[in-house]
Amino acid sequence: MDTTQESFDALLAWLDFDREVAGQKYEIIRAGLIRIFVSKGFNDAEDLADQSVHRVIARLPDIRDGYVGEQANYFHGVARNIIREASRRKEVATDVFPIELNETKTASAEYECLLECLSLLPSNKRELILDYHLYEGQNKIQHHKRMARELAITENALRGRAHNLRLSLENCVVRCTQNVTSKQKMSWRA
Repeated sequence: MDTTQESFDALLAWLDFDREVAGQKYEIIRAGLIRIFVSKGFNDAEDLADQSVHRVIARLPDIRDGYVGEQANYFHGVARNIIREASRRKEVATDVFPIELNETKTASAEYECLLECLSLLPSNKRELILDYHLYEGQNKIQHHKRMARELAITENALRGRAHNLRLSLENCVVRCTQNVTSKQKMSWRA
């Protein structure tokens, strides 16, 4: 899908009246989208981020006047839809079996355990911890301030919530990987 200069200008105007500020917001949002797709294991993260932007541009005439809230959240919602769609259509090659080393299995087990532990969290807590770790540097600070405002809590309260969720996830991953390791040892003995 091609984006015209006119439609891209409309997107920038929606992001902010000041074109320079709008350009900065766009870059931050796009970088965040790329991080989201990378964190979900997609190696075509930039293409998927661009696809998210194209979808927002396509919906812009419908949402421009009535949308209330941080525009980045709308982009993130579109990204979540793309992730769901991509997950449904992932193809797995069955004729070639990859050879894995033990280290890869451990890293893979930890990753799988993290995904499992994240899925056990209520959706609002899962969104909070994923959004909390979305940006780095100055963008991270601004994003945390925005999150705290949206949740109507202080930044310290937000940090506390994120810290508690992170500890809970770490404990869950440790327990999960220990169970996986125990099962692997048992299968070797059998």
